[in-house]
Parts: sequence; C-alpha cells; structure tokens
Amino acid sequence: MRKMFCLAVVLLLICATVAPSGAAVLVAFSQGDNGNSWRATNTNDMEVWAKKKGYDYIWADGKGDPSKQLSDIQDLLSRKPSILIVAPVQAEAVTPAAELANKAGIPLVTIDRKINATVGEGTYKACIIQDFTEVGRICARYMVESLTKQFGEPKGRVLEIQGTIGSSPTIDEAAGVREILAQYPNIKIIDSQSGGDMRAPARAVMDDFLNKYPAGSVDFLFSFQDDMTIGALQAMRDAGRLELLGHIVSKDGMRDGIKEVIDGNVLVSPQVPPYFGEATLDLVEKILTGKPYDTTVNVPFKVFDMQGNKEMTTKYYEELLKSGLFF
Repeated sequence: MRKMFCLAVVLLLICATVAPSGAAVLVAFSQGDNGNSWRATNTNDMEVWAKKKGYDYIWADGKGDPSKQLSDIQDLLSRKPSILIVAPVQAEAVTPAAELANKAGIPLVTIDRKINATVGEGTYKACIIQDFTEVGRICARYMVESLTKQFGEPKGRVLEIQGTIGSSPTIDEAAGVREILAQYPNIKIIDSQSGGDMRAPARAVMDDFLNKYPAGSVDFLFSFQDDMTIGALQAMRDAGRLELLGHIVSKDGMRDGIKEVIDGNVLVSPQVPPYFGEATLDLVEKILTGKPYDTTVNVPFKVFDMQGNKEMTTKYYEELLKSGLFF
C-alpha cells in the first residue's frame, strides 16, 4: 500500500510539469538586452517563476541587437519549446519573431515591449505590456507644473534623453509627452538624443548637452529611464553644473532613482516594474492547458514623488534598502 502511494505521488509530480501533449514543458525566453539592472531583474524573475511552476527553462540575451535577438529566437525555436516568450529590443525589427514562431507552430507571448504584429493571429497568443503612453503623459504633466511654477506660466526649454530607439516604450512614451506638450506651445524640446536605457551612454549624452548648452540656456531635463537619469546626474555633478537639479523627470522607480526623488533632485519616477514572471507564467499555464486568458494584459505601475505620494515613496525606498533589491 505504501509503495502504491509513493508511486502515485511520483506520477502526480510528473503530470504537474507536462504539456497537454504529454511532453515536459520547456519555456524559452528571449531577452532583448540584459545589460541594465531593470533587464537583469526581469530575466531573473522570469527564471524564478518558471522554476516555481516546475517548468524547464532556457533563455538568451539579445545584447541590444535586433539581429542577434532574431538569431537567438531561431535557435530557441529549434529546441522545440512548449512556448516562446520574447521581450523585444525593438518593435519593427523584431516583428519577424511572430512569423518564425508561427512557422514552428509554437505559441508566442511578448512582454514589456510590443512588436508590430497582431495578437491573436497565428500562434501569437498574448502580449503583457504597460501603458507607456500614459507614463509619458504623467511625466509631462509634472514638467508642465514645474515650469509653470518656475516662470509663472507654462514655458521653458527642455532637453530630452530617450530610451532605446525603435523600442515600443520609447515610441509610446515620446508620444505621451508630445500629446501633453501640444497644449503648451511655449514649452519646447530643444534637443533629444538616445541614451540606450543605460547609464554610461546617457552620461555621454549629458556631457554633450552640457558642452552645447551653457548654464541658463535650458530649463528642464526629461529622461525616459532611471539608469539614464543617474548617468546624466553624474555628468552634471562632475561638471559642477547643478542648475537642473530639481528640474528633472524620470521613469522606472528603481532604488537609485527613488533616492534622487527623495532628495529633491528628480520630481517624479513612475515605476514600470520588471517583475513580469508571475503574470507571464500564469498566462503560460492557461495557454498550455487551454484555459481562458486575456490576449492583452496591462501591468499597473506606481508613481513615486514627494508631493502626493511621499509616504509610499519613502516606505518603498526603505524596503528596497532592507531587501537589497533594486526594484
């Protein structure tokens, strides 16, 4: 009797980690670029939740290169995974992933960023995304309020450090910013460059800005991501150019970024959290077992500032310090 019970437990454990076809579940993940703290956290969280579900897991780092990511995707598909998850480095350039997955007959889910394919067509099953257009609107409203307070009316000259060119978050956030600024013709973005969502490139961009624009010639910095904001702040501090401190907006709610918000150097940083693992692997389970699911899932975000959200902002920062986490 005891042997039969043990055998039943073993069979139950095996069945818990197999696809409907009876094969073991292999989750393949293509990360667009694992080169910053947000992406590294995102990748780690995906692996943690895949293992919690009892799935086999493989992944590849596109290193910010769409061509490499497509090559990675072809390699991952050749290993016959049960499902392919893609965090695209760029929207248009990685769109062929949908056709590659469709030809292989393997379900595809995209996370964090979009590709220019229609969810629900072929094997492209779902997209887990955040409303980056709304993030752009939020940050732009903070900027308008700050410039209005500074000058008594909504006007000012703005420098912009965008994220990865061609990525859906950069495209959507820029659209949200410009939607708001269309209402305020005297607020002008006088220069915009890409910092690639990384500190060192953004620092180089800010060095260039500081050389081109002397003190007093610009009024605000709009940065699309906290790592880039930290890089820009390093450039300002090294150059002794501190006139823009307190006149900056950012995004991502990472620990270093929240500290700059608390210190008054950055006005706001909406958090676009990197923790996609639980939602993604729950969705994977539904897809593989034929349960109903939403084809588009919007991930909520927090807004860190020292105006309406002071208590939440300081408490969250303290929790990050205690836990040793970046997000």
